[in-house]
Amino acid sequence: MRGVPDPELKARCITLRVEKRMSLREIHTVTGAPKGSLSTWLKDHPLTDAERTARRKIPKVPKKDRGVESHLHRLALKPLDKVRKAQVAEAAVLLRLSLFGVRAFGSVFDGDKTDWVALVPGRATPLKVQVKSVRESSHGLPVVPIRCSAGRSGSRRYAKGEMDFLVGYDLFTDTAYVWSWEDLRGHKAAITICPNAAERWDKLMGG
Repeated sequence: MRGVPDPELKARCITLRVEKRMSLREIHTVTGAPKGSLSTWLKDHPLTDAERTARRKIPKVPKKDRGVESHLHRLALKPLDKVRKAQVAEAAVLLRLSLFGVRAFGSVFDGDKTDWVALVPGRATPLKVQVKSVRESSHGLPVVPIRCSAGRSGSRRYAKGEMDFLVGYDLFTDTAYVWSWEDLRGHKAAITICPNAAERWDKLMGG
C-alpha cells in the first residue's frame, strides 16, 4: 500500500548503515529508498563525526608537470623565504635583460610598483617591468600574482600605468614567463604559467 513502509527495505537499509557504514546518499543509490524515509530509518544509527568528515573531503587533483628541476634550484641549501625568492627572481630577470643588451635600473621612488625600469634598444620610452616569483598552486601549475600591496587595506590589482610587463620567475625550472599589460586583461588576481609565455622576451624587445 502506498505510504506504508516496506519492512524488508527498511531492514536492508539499516543493515547497510550498521554493517557497511554507508552514507544516506549511498544507501539511496543502492536501494532506491526515498531519502525522506531513510532520514527517519537511520536516525538511530548515525555516522560518526570522523566518517562524515571523511566523506566531505575533496580528492586532491594531481599537480601538472611543470618541467625538469633546474641546476639552480638544486643549489639552494634550504627552502627560500619570501624575501629571498623575490631577490632571486629580480636577479634572474636582470641577468636576462643584460643578455639582451637592455639597461635596467631600480626605481628611485619609495612605494613605486616597478622593479626594473628597462631601457630597450630601439624603444623611445622606458618600460616598467614588474617581477614576481611564481607561487605554488593547490592543484595545477604554479601562478604569478598580479596584485600588489594597498597598505592597511590589504591588496589590490595593479593599475594601468604601474607596469608595462609582468615577469614571473620559476626557480624550479629556471624559467621566466613574460606577459604584457594587455596579456593580463581579464585576469583579476593571478595568471597561470604557460608555455606560450615562457622566455617571451621578444614582446619586450618589440618583436
